[in-house]
Amino acid sequence: MNFERGSKPNPTGNLIAYCHVFGENPIAPGGKIIASNVVVSFLKIGDNYPVVTFPPVGLPSKEELMKILADNIHLYDVVQLPDFQMPENKELANQYIQERMEQFNSMVMRYVEFCKVKEKKTQTTSLTEHLEQVSEPLETLASLSLEFRNTSGIAREATRLKMERIVDYFHNNHPTLDIDNFKKALSVPGKMGDELVGLYIQKFNAIQIENYETASDLRKRILEIESSSP
Repeated sequence: MNFERGSKPNPTGNLIAYCHVFGENPIAPGGKIIASNVVVSFLKIGDNYPVVTFPPVGLPSKEELMKILADNIHLYDVVQLPDFQMPENKELANQYIQERMEQFNSMVMRYVEFCKVKEKKTQTTSLTEHLEQVSEPLETLASLSLEFRNTSGIAREATRLKMERIVDYFHNNHPTLDIDNFKKALSVPGKMGDELVGLYIQKFNAIQIENYETASDLRKRILEIESSSP
């Protein structure tokens, strides 16, 4: 399974599975995307985990799916399935759809197993972190920047759309923060990019609490890294 958001060890139980469509879309003529929502309930019955697989929907474009996911991207795991391309021959087309349904059902079964493994681990280990809903804009920016760097594909773009709203907030309410340079840091790959993003967040926080000496030290470190980057 190709997770664009989420992971096998820590599934949310709420999965969006999608694929690109080339040629005929049997769900929605002309649509370039087929997507389905799979929900696994942790209110198990014995060893069985109830599963709801909502009917697939056809969407006109990848951008439309990104808009739908953007506001609530933190609630979902996102998986990209192999491209869908229906054969022109009717007999082969029927066989192809049957094969794709079997592949999808197999994927759902694997996802349910990931959820089972997660619950068994939480039952035998202590919870070391408690994740709370962020409320402050700076905390939200930090959370979304981490999300942006650790996702890919449509999940990454949906996160970007949500993050841009927070960036607009800082432009309008905190014009002294060099938010444009922060946005550039998001595109720096690897550990260097991770460090830059973290330093910018620390600097913004230092400025907000008027700790200008720390902010100055952080700015020097940022300049050192940016000047050494290719």
